[in-house]
Amino acid sequence: DLGEKEKMADKPVQPELAEKGDKKEEEEDEGETESGSGSEEGSGSEEGDESGEYESETDDEDDEEPKLKYQRLGACVAEILKDRAATCLAVAGKFLVLGTDWGNIHVLDTISGNECKTFDSHQARINDIAVDKNGDYIASCSDDGKVCIRSLYTNDLQELSFDRPVKAIAIEPDFPRSKKRQFVVGGLAGELVLNEKGWFGNTTKKVLHAGEGPILTIKWRGIFIAWANDLGVKLFDTSTQQRISYIDRPKGSPRPDMFRCRLAWKDDRTLLIGWADSVKVAVVKDNVQPRGQAGSQLPSRYCELIAMFKTDYMVCGLSSFNDSLVSVAYLEEEEEEGSGAAADGAAKKSVMESARPELRITSYRNEELCSDALSIRGFKAYQANDYILESLPEENYFYIVSPKDIVVAKPRDLDDHISWLHLRGQFEEAMQAAEGKEAQLRTHDMLTIRQKFLADLVGQGEYERAASHCPQFLGSDINLWEKWICTFARIKQLRSISHYIPVDNPRLGANVYAMVLNDFLQTDAARFQQTIREWPPALYDVRKIITAVIEQHGKDPKGHEILMETLGELYTYDKQFDKALHIYLKLKRGDVFNLIAKYNLFDSIQDKIVLLMEFDPEKAAELLVKHTSRVSVVDVIAQLESKERFQYVYLEKLSYEDAHAGRDFGTLQVKLTAKFHPEKLMSLLKQSNYIPLKDAMQICEENMMIPEMVFLLQRVGNIKKALELIITELGDVTEAIDFCKEVNDDELWTDLIQRSLSRPDFILGLLNNTGTHINPMRLISMIPTGMRIPGLRGALVKILQDFSLQCELRKGCQTILSQDAVMLHRRLVTAQKRGYRVDPGNHCPLCNVTDFANLGSSGRSNRMVSFLCCEKQYCLKCIEGMDGGRRDLAVISCPVCSPKKKSKPGKRA
Repeated sequence: DLGEKEKMADKPVQPELAEKGDKKEEEEDEGETESGSGSEEGSGSEEGDESGEYESETDDEDDEEPKLKYQRLGACVAEILKDRAATCLAVAGKFLVLGTDWGNIHVLDTISGNECKTFDSHQARINDIAVDKNGDYIASCSDDGKVCIRSLYTNDLQELSFDRPVKAIAIEPDFPRSKKRQFVVGGLAGELVLNEKGWFGNTTKKVLHAGEGPILTIKWRGIFIAWANDLGVKLFDTSTQQRISYIDRPKGSPRPDMFRCRLAWKDDRTLLIGWADSVKVAVVKDNVQPRGQAGSQLPSRYCELIAMFKTDYMVCGLSSFNDSLVSVAYLEEEEEEGSGAAADGAAKKSVMESARPELRITSYRNEELCSDALSIRGFKAYQANDYILESLPEENYFYIVSPKDIVVAKPRDLDDHISWLHLRGQFEEAMQAAEGKEAQLRTHDMLTIRQKFLADLVGQGEYERAASHCPQFLGSDINLWEKWICTFARIKQLRSISHYIPVDNPRLGANVYAMVLNDFLQTDAARFQQTIREWPPALYDVRKIITAVIEQHGKDPKGHEILMETLGELYTYDKQFDKALHIYLKLKRGDVFNLIAKYNLFDSIQDKIVLLMEFDPEKAAELLVKHTSRVSVVDVIAQLESKERFQYVYLEKLSYEDAHAGRDFGTLQVKLTAKFHPEKLMSLLKQSNYIPLKDAMQICEENMMIPEMVFLLQRVGNIKKALELIITELGDVTEAIDFCKEVNDDELWTDLIQRSLSRPDFILGLLNNTGTHINPMRLISMIPTGMRIPGLRGALVKILQDFSLQCELRKGCQTILSQDAVMLHRRLVTAQKRGYRVDPGNHCPLCNVTDFANLGSSGRSNRMVSFLCCEKQYCLKCIEGMDGGRRDLAVISCPVCSPKKKSKPGKRA
């Protein structure tokens, strides 16, 4: 578009809008359209462009992004202005109204510049055009003294003639709905004339102001009319028919006819004033009438200046942009012009020529926010009054008009921001700016933005970072993945991206995976092995990779053991398990045991038992004992005949896994255990039921393993010989006592005491361990007279203390028992004495005649007897009659519960 950069300044190029401060070369794109069929950008130079060359101003320190972008209205505009000049422009919501020096009015599209309608309303130059707020009526004035107001959509036309040329016109904002249909005009006569519709369709005129010079500018917004003459700017309130303010022309300003005043309404009460090199901002406020001045003639409103500053340029147009001001800046530059030919050495003089105009955005404090040089056709031939600035506030569009050109300035959108960041190499910032705003992108797309960021990272050598973004940026697009993998391959950085290459969803072509593997095979064997382990074998042709590995290994057979190990894994993937097993066993690496178990390779290891045990005895033995059905115990023992340690490891594992399977090798296991791990022999003897005791005894005797011999003698029942071994060989009285306790034989205790009488240390040990098994009196009585026993006193004191403690315990137990008996007896008596309910309506269950309720009236010949055991009641006569005579109530028994036992005493009612 018009804001794109131009080519080198030393080459003649077409005039375009150049962004000030842009140091880079811009490409020229002739005939390219931005939006709309007739919108042309930087279309080529035309006749009348006197500059010939374009030199854009640059500022190396200015790296701030422009706020606006530019587009030249082409198509019909170029054709219209080919042989005529633009003199004025009015902007409505959906169209532009352009006036020319031939008196034609052209209605154009706001974006493309395509012509919609044309009116030949005047015979001379059109000076001003006004449009009502709804865009229904167009009012124009001309040097021919005629004012024309016409409807765009109907045939309504109103024409008025004045005696002198009309320079300015403003139409009532709500003109179509107004009964008066007012409009104001001004011109060289110096009168501001209000025109309105009168009786019978006549137009009445009213002079609002006169006598202060030509009126060249009028702006009507809401109820306020603003106009400018040679002395200043004035405001008129149409609601009160009062002039409310006067703002004088800045002192020392140039002639008003050379730099005419520029007026623009920001809103219904804010007026922007630009005059030569001065800018003022005025706000209309309501005048609060003081108390006691009811008859005051002061206007109901007044104007207050909220901003005022001088500029270093001439203001050729003024508008608002958010909270800032937009102005077209007219500048002049000094050039040397020779009075004759340069070869003749003629003297030169300085001449002020028009410089390229600029569009500047400033704050209300005259702080420059943005400045863009405008590439206007033939700008050197124009003066300040030749430029016009109009705006479309709803869209923040600004139209810069010159006699041969119309340029549109628009706010930059997200696409423009991203393009600007790309031009400065800020690709990451561009991607971050676009994240989450994909719907706002028109000329860019998120995928392209991300790929540019990746390319930038690769260009800067940040390969790891670029690769880490690939899964997110490339997604499931196979073509993009293959493109970027090839890119990394060209720069020999496949190592960086290999971890991120997808193996599923999407699955790339087999040639891509093969390319990566081949690169690692040639450059990094370790990475090759890692990749083979990470990637499923279905991604590539395993046999081709096997061939490549064999060829690579053949170049250096002594090295690359990693390749051989990887080759074994590849053979596994290709189900060539015998070859894989051979490599694993040769290298003594890899998970050979899992390979055997997983793929059932036991037939292949029938003759390789020794190799497996040499590789890893523990894992090999564990594998073999778990699969005795495939590799028999007899075969394993036979192959390990010369490897006794391996036999021991195998038999030990077998005893834990399946002791019955090794039942034929019990003697061998005892022998090997006694040789390599004698400390484990006792545990083996206690746990195994398949060990020949005689052979085990012989092995223990050969190796003088006394505890094991004692255990075996005990198992065969020869406890006396076992005790003898403990006493004679071990000499451990504690062990002997524990042995006797375990056997618990009185004769053995006697034997121990007899054998201990000649050994004071044994006597002392027995005395210290007297208790339930040894009677201390019996032991003391058997001690030979005169034998010295070290520590005897302490042992006797201990025995006495133990006896005293035992007596105290018995006494305490007797006391507790007596107390418990008394407590339980009292509880029994209390329970027997308690009353319980008896139903007087019952009868004796034996005779079923006696009525317990009437026993009291029959004297004491009969009574009721109740038993606690079942709480049943009987009559006394029936109870006595059971034994044929009267009995003591204390010893009678319940006839139901215990007829033959002594009952608890009954109760009589």
